[in-house]
Amino acid sequence: MKITKQNKKEISKKFGEKLKETDVIFTDFHGLKFKEINSLRQGLKELKSNFSVTRNTIIYHALKNAKLEIKDDNLTKGPTAVITLEDSEEITRVAKALFKFAKDNPSLRIKGGFLSREWLAPSGLERLSKIGSKQERLGQLVSTLYSNMSRIRFVLEAPVRDLSLILSALKDKKEKEEKK
Repeated sequence: MKITKQNKKEISKKFGEKLKETDVIFTDFHGLKFKEINSLRQGLKELKSNFSVTRNTIIYHALKNAKLEIKDDNLTKGPTAVITLEDSEEITRVAKALFKFAKDNPSLRIKGGFLSREWLAPSGLERLSKIGSKQERLGQLVSTLYSNMSRIRFVLEAPVRDLSLILSALKDKKEKEEKK
């Protein structure tokens, strides 16, 4: 199906509006088979993300419409797939899944992306993939806080506990003395 120039303008305008609202990652998928792309698409769908192949001219104009600065000239060269995130808190999990998939399928190259309207190079996305998700980091924080609170409680209870042990030992000693 041939897309007219007017259709391209409308699509890039809508896509530009979407880029303003969501985080996005761009990849080069040249050399991947349909089966591999489909498995990636399904994996990303579970992470509330959409994988779509988009024309470079549409991407270029959408980025201009969204007033997002392209920091890499290769972004709109070669076949480009766009991963849009429905939930921005899932960016670390999506990046982790992409880099894992790219490790198994070297044909997938990550070009970069936008996180909160700021450009992230592939190296930045890779660093982001190595940290845990928001839930994992919150769990670690809660665990750290809980262990520190229990240590503080243990230290604060120590004098009272020690005093009660001393009083109990004195009571036992007095009882033994009275029995003699």
